[in-house]
Amino acid sequence: MPDPNEKKEGTAMLRPAPTSPAHLIPPVTPHLLADLAVAACTARARLPRVPDPAAPDDAENGAELRSIEALRPTFAALAEAADGRALDPGLRAELGGLGEQAAAEAAGHRGELWAVGLLVAGAAATGCRSAYTACAAAATLARLPYDGAPGPADTPGGRARLHFRVPGATGQAESGFPNVRRVALPALRESRAHGRPETAARMDALLTLMATLDDTSLLHEGGPAALLSVQMDARDVVRAGGYDTPGGRAALDRLHARMRDSGLTPRGSHAVLSAALFLDFTFGTEGRTPGA
Repeated sequence: MPDPNEKKEGTAMLRPAPTSPAHLIPPVTPHLLADLAVAACTARARLPRVPDPAAPDDAENGAELRSIEALRPTFAALAEAADGRALDPGLRAELGGLGEQAAAEAAGHRGELWAVGLLVAGAAATGCRSAYTACAAAATLARLPYDGAPGPADTPGGRARLHFRVPGATGQAESGFPNVRRVALPALRESRAHGRPETAARMDALLTLMATLDDTSLLHEGGPAALLSVQMDARDVVRAGGYDTPGGRAALDRLHARMRDSGLTPRGSHAVLSAALFLDFTFGTEGRTPGA
């Protein structure tokens, strides 16, 4: 059934910025948190892409959306397991087991499963008090030992993180998601403050992340030279005024052409943006955290 809270913008159905943060709508249930998590990942996946021969067709985009929808039960299970629980190794082991069970279905969304899933658990464990407490709880969970976790050499991102000595998804989570709080959310809200459409605001947040994040997916696919070229091109888009300006669109065309020709996908930035949108959908403008 179509979501009545979604609106048509261009050719994509996009959830608008929430006017009432979820933590003010009692009760905040595991299923509501799962809905918000899926909505965040879906909003990221539905962002427009510059038309080019490598752009996914409708069937491929539909498959991506179905794979995100398949994560809904896992997000709900994570929230239910963490609801009101102490942040201890027992909870970490339970959450890790749930995540590993869903990893096969996650396909290209393992980063989102990790980042958004931890924030779902953090929000549930702390009663959805604020974005700050959700991030702090998620960081505590990420730092707890878990014997069932795959070794760093078992994933491409993990290998890149070790080889190039960058924080990666693990470091982001253990540090309380600094790129979510200090980069993506401020960029999202600044773009909205300038009166830009929601699509443009989300694209500006994504491009700001791509300009700053040491994306292990890009490092794995192309090494430091590929990461630096993407970061520089993304900065050009931001400096030209962002997605919703002629100069920004021209710079974005160049960025997409470089990524298409080199076979690059910024999966790390995608995961961080989905995490930021989850906090935005859950806590709204009141979710700004100390020091963000």
